[in-house]
Amino acid sequence: MPGLLKPVPWKKRKIDFIFFFLMIFSLQGLMAQDDAVIFSVEPGEKYRVIEKFNLSQYRNGRYQGHVYRENRGIYDTVQIGPDLFRISGQVYHLEETAKDGFKTASAVIGNEDVTYSLNSQGTMLVSGIAYPRLRSFPTFPDKALSPGDKWEGGIEVVISSPDLKNRAVLPQYCEYTFLGEDVWEGRTVYVIKAQYAVRYRLGQSRDADTFLKSLSGKHVVSLLIDKETREFLLMKDLMEEEYLYQDGSSLREKGFLLTFYKGIELLDRPGLAAQVEISLSEKLNDTLNENGDALEDQISVETRKEGLALNLKNLHFEPDKAVLLPEDRPLLDSLAEILRTVPERTFYVKGHTADIGTMESQILLSQDRAKLIVQELTSRGIDAERFLYSGMGGLEPLGDNNSDEGRKLNRRVEILILED
Repeated sequence: MPGLLKPVPWKKRKIDFIFFFLMIFSLQGLMAQDDAVIFSVEPGEKYRVIEKFNLSQYRNGRYQGHVYRENRGIYDTVQIGPDLFRISGQVYHLEETAKDGFKTASAVIGNEDVTYSLNSQGTMLVSGIAYPRLRSFPTFPDKALSPGDKWEGGIEVVISSPDLKNRAVLPQYCEYTFLGEDVWEGRTVYVIKAQYAVRYRLGQSRDADTFLKSLSGKHVVSLLIDKETREFLLMKDLMEEEYLYQDGSSLREKGFLLTFYKGIELLDRPGLAAQVEISLSEKLNDTLNENGDALEDQISVETRKEGLALNLKNLHFEPDKAVLLPEDRPLLDSLAEILRTVPERTFYVKGHTADIGTMESQILLSQDRAKLIVQELTSRGIDAERFLYSGMGGLEPLGDNNSDEGRKLNRRVEILILED
């Protein structure tokens, strides 16, 4: 029957679940904010999740502006027992902007490894109360569904104090409605509407009372599920939340979150590494010989858990400036030509300095230099939105900062070709 959503036996269905990260973002102070992540996975495969926030923000009753945020995650799954799976990956948290930065290169403000377990009933095995923020969402009744059917289920919401030192778990309820079938980007999808409120008043939780006076908010969520594969494709969360803290401060955010899910092919790291080394050797041999530098002194290629790393060891900048000297432009010409042959992957450019001066100045200089390399590569025909960048300063040294040779090793730029 068209529009009929039937439950799928465990052995035939994919592992479908949603969980929320708890993150802290800064705009004139710290605040709590939830980041939704959707998974629909098969053991042995790799998946990409992109989250985009579009929010109006109010602090202590005053409008602070419109903010945009984005998180990008790369996840895979391994079966570790007859009925147990390990979900692991890495999330990159991108810089908050006051304008639409989704079409530009983005600064990375943090990244973290994420690991959970999932049993055959779809239950997440989580230690501690920090993650996930929203638990037991979504739930489905054990029966076939027709358009218009409604059901409800209990959920738990983890809330946090602004400094993340205190947390509490609040039980809430969610109402679901099966809206039937629709078409999204050429795919027939099931559409589910979910609504839940977040409510808290002083005295309801001993843990929450230590930092929170009240919480109110609502979420209206649209879930799109592929009819054929039962994969989650898109979640749109229209949200509004307001916190009143024990110190008298308040925070209100209103807007929406879009979460996109997509399976990805595994990166052929050995093949790509060999291709890069051969191409660079052929293209740059004459130029490098003229400068008196061997190829291995200029660039090295290595595999890492995040992807393939190209380590540009000896780029020449003006002292203490993000200004590239002309002699290195042939290297960037060749790099851009190679990167253009790598489809759909994200390039993460990381700047590094020697440990000289203050940490703040090191971070700023290394980020400016990483951003400059991004600009150089985008000017050579690579889309800006494929780039992430960050400055690490002297936090990840390769050599001894007490020697000239060690400091030379530490002044470098890396380009990571990520799995996503």
